[in-house]
Amino acid sequence: MLDLTRLFGAYATRLFADLGAEVIRVEPPGGASDRRLPPAGAGALTAGHGGVPFAFLALNKKSVVVDLAAPEGRDILRALVATASVVVVEPEADDGLLADILAVPGVRVVTVITPFGLTGPYAGFAASDLVVQALGGIVWLSGEPGKPPLKIAGEQSLFVASLYAAAATAIALWDAETRGAGHVVDVSAQECIAHSLQNAVQVYDLEGRVSTRGGEGTRDATESAFACQDGWVFLAAPLALQASWAGLLAWMKEEGFDGHAVLTGAPWQDRPRRTTAAMKAEFKVLIERFLADKTRARCAAEALKRKIVMAPVASIAELGQDPQLLFRRFFQTVAMPGIGSDVTIPGAPYRLSEPVWAIDRPAPRLGEHDGEVLGLHRHDQDHPGRADPAGRASA
Repeated sequence: MLDLTRLFGAYATRLFADLGAEVIRVEPPGGASDRRLPPAGAGALTAGHGGVPFAFLALNKKSVVVDLAAPEGRDILRALVATASVVVVEPEADDGLLADILAVPGVRVVTVITPFGLTGPYAGFAASDLVVQALGGIVWLSGEPGKPPLKIAGEQSLFVASLYAAAATAIALWDAETRGAGHVVDVSAQECIAHSLQNAVQVYDLEGRVSTRGGEGTRDATESAFACQDGWVFLAAPLALQASWAGLLAWMKEEGFDGHAVLTGAPWQDRPRRTTAAMKAEFKVLIERFLADKTRARCAAEALKRKIVMAPVASIAELGQDPQLLFRRFFQTVAMPGIGSDVTIPGAPYRLSEPVWAIDRPAPRLGEHDGEVLGLHRHDQDHPGRADPAGRASA
């Protein structure tokens, strides 16, 4: 698998590398731009390692340096494409890269990941994660009612686009190997985000209502995070989850909580009314007063006993000590020379009957595998030659 990505597809190729695919990053002299994403360990960039995001996204990959701005570099690329099962590319506008790749006879799967896809009025536009999140609709749904929209933390569109791209690439590769049909997989990061809006599209289509921040008009008053004695719990007890709602009311009654009488009144049997800002504010006051003397652990225990949909909200520090995740060895410790120490990272969120997923190597230094892949020695890296007929490079 050839990896010519920078941002939107880097995690897609990492997913294949973790499952044993040989993933070869093709980088320009000086390295791809994602190597320089902050933060970076001391001396990491000058030593050819890259920053922390790169160290995570390039695990298990190989790196070769090819100057695609030079004709000889394009020859090398075409030779590499001819031997690859899959090419994943994030082309820049008018760089001719995709056309060169598609012109190679016999290429089976070419996955193209861009902010807006290969067609339409936005095709070819550059965009950041913020732009894609905004135009994909998720920013509209994020934040608090009455306040400006918010970008979701992290570079979510990059990862969401990569997940969809990896799934589509796997399907295309299976079809190519079983039917012999080649595929160009056109992945739009905007569409991936627009496909991840919960039920907002359906609510607008079927009911003509626009979902807003905080779920105003669509989400039940009980569906949110609420403060308790030692932190937060997330609760969901809408009328549609009758067992959860009944269990919550029964718990309140047993505790002698005076808010029980309010919540058993007629207004709380009105589904649309339960989605209004006024009802949400009223419920928040009542439930947080009820939970004020209860720890998250007690809330979880009572919820399990009473079939209430409620769970503690774990901090990142607590997540690292979660007994379920530790038992399943979800977190993995890997060497990251560019950072200067071993690092704990999330592992695979699945298990196969025969173990396949593994971290075999740290993120590569720039051009680390030129000799293995291109037949170039280290002193040739800044001046790659042309590809010979065997698909290797000669100085």
